Order: sequence, then structure tokens, then C-alpha cells
Amino acid sequence: MDTASKSYIEVTDEVQAKLAKVFNCTQKFVYMSLTYRKNTELARKIRYVAVAQYGGEPMRHCPECETLFTTELDGKQYMRQSFKNGAVLLWQKGTCNVIVRFRDEEKHYECKSMPDFSKLQLYAESL
Repeated sequence: MDTASKSYIEVTDEVQAKLAKVFNCTQKFVYMSLTYRKNTELARKIRYVAVAQYGGEPMRHCPECETLFTTELDGKQYMRQSFKNGAVLLWQKGTCNVIVRFRDEEKHYECKSMPDFSKLQLYAESL
């Protein structure tokens, strides 16, 4: 699953213009660098300077979904997220157990961190 395209560094238009001037490149190249569509040495430098010197904030796409806390038929408590495509993500309370349901399929995952959970959210949204 391609998560790089879901990440970006948020800066103002003014900062993008400054970065273009500092690195002697176009604003389009700065934009492509900040959205991880370019990954050259120059693009990596632009991202670093944007965060370290201009207050850029690394961001990540977060899918829109309804989130509820529920007790399922198995009697266990879950955080339940329902996505527009019909996918459902269930994270069992107090465990690393995550279930992704889509149509008639159910897949089980072990989720030990929030970045792992974000990847599962993006996966569920993409089904």
C-alpha cells in the first residue's frame, strides 16, 4: 500500500515561495517535494528545511469515518470505524487486535502502534 502519497508537509504559500528562492527551484518543485511526489536529494533537503527552519508541520491524510465504541456480538468491546465504501474497522479494547471487514471478508491484524493503525485506516478506506 502506497502511503507516501498520503503524507505531506504543511507550510504557507509564503514559505513555499521562500523555499523556492533559497533552493533556486520552482514553486512547483517545492510543492512536489513537500507532497513526497519528488524524492531527490534536493527534495529531501527542502522537506528538512521546511520543518526545521520554517515551522512546517508533517501531516498525514486521515480518512473520514464514523467512530463508535461498541460491544459486538462476541461480547467484546471495540472501537468501530465505518467508512464510506462499506468497510468496517474494529479495534478490540485493551489489545492489539484489529479486524477489517469488507463485504463478506474479514481480515485480522496485530496493531502495535498508531502509525500501524493509520495504515490500516488507509487500507480500509481504499477497499
